[in-house]
Amino acid sequence: MRLARPAALLILGSGLLLAACSGAGSAGSPATSAAPTTAASAAPATSSEPSASAGASASAGASGQASAASSGGAAAALSVTAKEYAFDVATSVPAGVTAITLNNAGKETHQAQLVKLNAGKTMADLQAALQNPDPSAGLKIVTLAGGPNALPPGSSGTTTANLEPGSYAFLCFVSSADGIPHVAKGMVAPLEVTGTAANTQLPSGDASLTLKDFSFDLNQLSAGKHTVTVKNDGPQSHEATIVKLNDGVTVDTLRTMFTSSQPSGSPAASGGAASPAASGSGGPASGPPWTEVGGITGIAPGTTATMDVDLPAGNYAFICFIPDATTGKPHAALGMIGALTVQ
Repeated sequence: MRLARPAALLILGSGLLLAACSGAGSAGSPATSAAPTTAASAAPATSSEPSASAGASASAGASGQASAASSGGAAAALSVTAKEYAFDVATSVPAGVTAITLNNAGKETHQAQLVKLNAGKTMADLQAALQNPDPSAGLKIVTLAGGPNALPPGSSGTTTANLEPGSYAFLCFVSSADGIPHVAKGMVAPLEVTGTAANTQLPSGDASLTLKDFSFDLNQLSAGKHTVTVKNDGPQSHEATIVKLNDGVTVDTLRTMFTSSQPSGSPAASGGAASPAASGSGGPASGPPWTEVGGITGIAPGTTATMDVDLPAGNYAFICFIPDATTGKPHAALGMIGALTVQ
């Protein structure tokens, strides 16, 4: 899921962004070699929309690297570098628990929604689905697998999940100032997960967040670094975009904004449902009343993953932009906005 930035106060969900992806070009099938190889998704750099930096600065030279789990049972590491409008990432990684770190080296906010192609589906099928005016076509052929969400320029974020063997793709559904999602500008990268998963456990979290239809159950954290265990306990896919609220803005402000400006009958899709990683945020020309600071993109029902956060004291909110399968409304418009106080 990711952020759309139209001029009007309209919050667009993942599914709406999928519908706008008709310009996405076809990508080749992922490589299947056992050793990780690196490839960048090609796309020309264009004008950017700067946003506030958050989190740790992306480390130099880390892009496109994949490393296997250590003998001590640590998660494998997969580094992804985002820019306008491409991912620099290995084309294959061993199956198992994998920590995905997104380094935003671009000038716009980016995300790395990982999706697993369902059995019998190919990258060509995904590209065709992204071009379908009905975004539910894309949701029918993929399973949302998480990844770092909503990272401003110069920042980085890490999520960890158990990756099963199969064909995957990284997608960025954040929209530029022109309203076009990055995926439609070529920000798609294939990933092949190979071999048999090692017997490795997810990192132990010191906080937990449960996603349901339609709520978040974590409302307070101490300032600083945390590993948050995220479980999707709902029947639909969900995400947790973390935003820092502007002064004077409350969760009630956001609820009013979503419910008063979100039209009914929007296409159902999601960065966790129909469309892979595609959360949306929008606002007046001055921008939405928050600053994106990370989170986790869409994960499928029954999935548990972790996200690393490093938040200073302040008032934040969790938002799920994935569209509802029945109404087509973003889950946020159905009440899936949660207050988070960091002290």
